[in-house]
Amino acid sequence: MKRLFLFIVLLASVAFSAEAQEYRYAKRGYFRSVRVGVMNDMTTATSLDVGCSVDLVNGYAFNKWFMMGGGIGVQYTIYNIDSDDNSGQTNVKVPIYLHLRANVLDRKVTPYFSLNLGGGFCKGYLPDLGPDAAPAEINGSYEFYYVEPLAGVAVRFKGGKMLELGLSFQADFGRGMTGGPKLGVGFTW
Repeated sequence: MKRLFLFIVLLASVAFSAEAQEYRYAKRGYFRSVRVGVMNDMTTATSLDVGCSVDLVNGYAFNKWFMMGGGIGVQYTIYNIDSDDNSGQTNVKVPIYLHLRANVLDRKVTPYFSLNLGGGFCKGYLPDLGPDAAPAEINGSYEFYYVEPLAGVAVRFKGGKMLELGLSFQADFGRGMTGGPKLGVGFTW
């Protein structure tokens, strides 16, 4: 009976200490992340379409290797800035997604990979997607599925904080396939 009691006490102490367990450069538990980025929408090959984005992620770090959470972003894109045809038309996309992240090393500087999967909606100018696809709309809207694989490098600080630089390819599938590369800088705490 005494051994059973000691085993239960030991098990409870391990369970409670696991919540605050810190690794060399990572921390288990709740995390928040914000990322800003610049992107190129490669939907139309005949013009320069640029944009900016802000993403917020809240989630849980299971250990030093794996993090999972939910995110929301806002992407603002300006189309046709180098042509006279519908120059300066804009749209706003709002993706809502599941965020999965894997850190490669338990070091101060580590490569990481993440994947964002979800859906969202778009409102504003919708470019011409080609002769066999959707025509341009000045004030259109649509819903979409969202995929964004990302690879980057993170610099870790004490307490699970990280400064991140990553390159991703964001794509949405709803009115054809639209998207392009995105370079982002983020901070996780």
